[in-house]
Order: sequence, then C-alpha cells, then structure tokens
Amino acid sequence: MTIKRREFLLFLGATAGSVALNSCQQKFAMPFSDGANSAKDAENIAGGINFKPVKGPIPLPTSSAVAEAGKLIPISTASAQQQAQAFSAYEVADDLVLPEGFTYDIIAAWGDKVGDSHFGYNNDYLSFVETGKGEGLLTVNFEYISAKPWIQTYQKVIGKSLPFAKLEEAVTPAGKAGINVFPVPETDPIAKMVREVAKAALIDVGIGVISVIRNDDGKWVRTNSPADRRITGISGLEDGRYLKSTGPAVAVFNKKGKGYLDKLG
Repeated sequence: MTIKRREFLLFLGATAGSVALNSCQQKFAMPFSDGANSAKDAENIAGGINFKPVKGPIPLPTSSAVAEAGKLIPISTASAQQQAQAFSAYEVADDLVLPEGFTYDIIAAWGDKVGDSHFGYNNDYLSFVETGKGEGLLTVNFEYISAKPWIQTYQKVIGKSLPFAKLEEAVTPAGKAGINVFPVPETDPIAKMVREVAKAALIDVGIGVISVIRNDDGKWVRTNSPADRRITGISGLEDGRYLKSTGPAVAVFNKKGKGYLDKLG
C-alpha cells in the first residue's frame, strides 16, 4: 500500500476535524465565561456546551431553534417548520462576531510599529508564551497579502506610496502572459517597479513578536518592550539579519531539493 503526502495530510485534517466535532458533544468549560450564565445555557444547548454558539447561515451540530415555549432546542430535534424559521434570514455583520458574554481586544493592526518595522498582513496563527502573571509574548504569523485591498489601502496605512498605477499600466499590454522580469536588467524601469512592490509585499509577510499585558481593566494591551521584533519575508536580504535554525527544522533548510521535488507525493 502506498500513500501520497497530500492524501496523508487530508487524512490528518479529516481526523482532526472529527475529533473537534466529537469534542463538541461533551461538556466543557470556557476559561473566561460567566459561571452562572454557562450553567443556564448548558441546559438549553445540545451537547452541554456552556455558551450559546453564534448563529451561522447554515445549521451545524451545535445550532439550535426556538420551540413554542421559547426554549432553545437542538436543531436536530426541531421540526422542518422550526428549522425553516430559524434559518429564514441571516444578517451579515462587518465585525468579529463572538458568542454572548465574550469580548475581544484589538491589540495590534497592520501598520502598527513593531521593532524597527511594522505589524504585517493577514494574521492566521498565534502563539502566546507567558512570561509572568497576565503578561507574555505574542507571536503572530503574517501568512500572505490580499492583493486588492492591500494595494488600495497601502499608502493610507503605511504612509508610503508605491508605483501601483504605473506598474499596472506597464504590464497590461502583456495580457495574461505577463512579463518575465528575471532576465531583465535591474535598471529596467518595469523591473525596478516590480522589485519595489515585491519588497513591500514581502515585508508585510513573515513573523511578528509583540509583548502584551492585561491591564487593570482586564484588557490586553501592548507594552512595546525591547523584545518586540519582526522577521519579514526578506530578512537577511539587505540588512544582514540571517536566520538560524536548530533541532529537526535544520533538515528542512538543508534540503537540496525544493517543494515537492522529493517525489514523496
């Protein structure tokens, strides 16, 4: 039996999803929830979840419907009429929507100063290392940029203009085929514009480390300590800040092949 890497990752993803969904059927306590409200909600929500899940556009295992007596019942036990009524309308909110009783704090946003650089774009991973009671280091991964909004808002957020319009005008005649700027001399006007925009985009991806603390009001805020730092997509290219690796990760960086050239699928 042979299995490709992608198939194995899909299997792991499906397994993790099944475990996560299965865990929703068990009682658990959220660390920042109100005990009294949790006990009340747990009586009404399927699986004993102690908070009222946010209503989505489609029914989920944790969804609920309102019975005639006004009591929440699991969507799976609701009648067709009750289900249709519960999901007949859905309002989209331009906000981070959390369950009742939960709040969020905006600690940092794209463009905020971090070390000698700034907070990057599209945060899709967080890790928190506690350094003391109610304080620690928050590591954020800036995975990628969303080209359209990034271009539209770059000057307003970063305070620097880039030659987006001129570059678009220069490459449009090439159509879908595009322009290969790698063999073009660096002094070429188009190559210079591409390099400038590409550098800015790579600076907005990478890793950021910021120090945070919970203040007297219970909100998380930055402390802007000397430990704050940025690792960008071009760290080491021009500033001499080369990265070092330890442990098993060394094998990855020492690979001769790149990507999926190892024939593992």
